[in-house]
Amino acid sequence: MRIIPAILFLTIVLMVSCKKIINVDLKNAPPALVIEGMVTNSSPAKVLISKSVRFSADNVFPAVTDALVTITDGGGNVYPLLQTSPGTYVNNNLLGIPGTTYRLQVIENGTTYTATSTMPLQVNLDSLLVSNIVFAGKIIPIVQPKYTDPANVANYYWFIQYINGVENQRIFVWDDNLTNGGISTRPLIEPDSTINPGDTIMVEMRCIDKPIYQYVRGLQDLQNNAATPANPTSNISGGVLGYFSAHTRQRKSVIIPQ
Repeated sequence: MRIIPAILFLTIVLMVSCKKIINVDLKNAPPALVIEGMVTNSSPAKVLISKSVRFSADNVFPAVTDALVTITDGGGNVYPLLQTSPGTYVNNNLLGIPGTTYRLQVIENGTTYTATSTMPLQVNLDSLLVSNIVFAGKIIPIVQPKYTDPANVANYYWFIQYINGVENQRIFVWDDNLTNGGISTRPLIEPDSTINPGDTIMVEMRCIDKPIYQYVRGLQDLQNNAATPANPTSNISGGVLGYFSAHTRQRKSVIIPQ
């Protein structure tokens, strides 16, 4: 699964620094290296490497096929990732352990890029609730992930929604400021909802660390047409686009009632 289908946002909002507000030259922005990596507790470690394209080009991102990719765990064990398809690097033996810090290293065209990420403890996804709400003048069905947030711990969540097996492009990410220590049923609301009765909705819940939360929040701001768009704050060194995340991963499904 492509972790950030919204790379188009990154292509438009080119990095000149992690936090600086920028003016975007859509026509002349040069291609940039894009690294998207993840370690989870339930799927093989994967890193996708590509090049962004100019705004006027087709939305096809050239794969980078000559990279050397490794991930090191907190015990010093080094896991090489082998290329299984152009631009996709995988290690089937690396399953993450909550509480462990992982370090990514990518060597591409003589330049080394690194990042670290700590996998949070897993917060269990208890169930998916379904409700109907009035939004923007119409009644829409929504899904509400239900879970109990641990008290006295800062937690960050990223939800990905699939409608009949197709990934929804809407970004759902939040912290626990409003639910610390309580039960959360915060809904996944999309203004232009395409969910209909009879649809099967699958939700993936990711417990992420703070740097990844800040990064995805930056993407969310771009998706919501922030008035002064800024670069998402990447946790990868070297001025590339993208991120490296060690996170827990759970999935549940529900059918929207007729």
